[in-house]
Amino acid sequence: MKSIIRFFEENVEKYSSNIYLWEKLQDKYEGTTYQEVKKQVYEFAAGLMQLGIKKGDCISMLSEGRNNWVIGELGILYAGAINVPLSIKLNPEEIKFRINHSDSKMIIVSSTQFEKVREIRSECPKLEKVVHLDPREEYPENEIHFNEVRKLGREWFEVSGNITAFEEFISNIAASDFANICYTSGTTAAPKGIILTHGNYITNVYQSYSLM
Repeated sequence: MKSIIRFFEENVEKYSSNIYLWEKLQDKYEGTTYQEVKKQVYEFAAGLMQLGIKKGDCISMLSEGRNNWVIGELGILYAGAINVPLSIKLNPEEIKFRINHSDSKMIIVSSTQFEKVREIRSECPKLEKVVHLDPREEYPENEIHFNEVRKLGREWFEVSGNITAFEEFISNIAASDFANICYTSGTTAAPKGIILTHGNYITNVYQSYSLM
């Protein structure tokens, strides 16, 4: 069994110039190829690592669907970290529980969801940084825009030998490594964190091949 990273890399090799993601930012949909997504994922992952993310750390994500959600999650996995996706239907207290229970060190958040995070941030002692998906007029201490994280990674790759070191690092992320913590609704008790590995997801993909 392979990791999500190895699976994605293999598909980039096969379909590098094919459109992988479509997004309508202005008046029409524009496509991003597999190869360009890979480039952005590399930059974001390396940027997270420059900000102190280590293998096994948790990063929460709270946003509506968009290209940078996909790039952000892949970047988390490439950095060896674990994604903690949070539903936009959650209230601040529910978000606080999941951030604290997972020991999330960062949260990636959209502008429409940020007020919920702002409300409970002081009660999340291990939350070190907020990564904004949307531009803001100013960025207080320990807040940063998504593209600035990518810039940190891009600049790090300009140093000789770093891209090789990064590729060696991601080659050692295994199918048995944790990829995701998905929380239950908590209807009858405190929510439970369901831990899924890279291999869990890849197995589901191969199972789907029997139907497609």
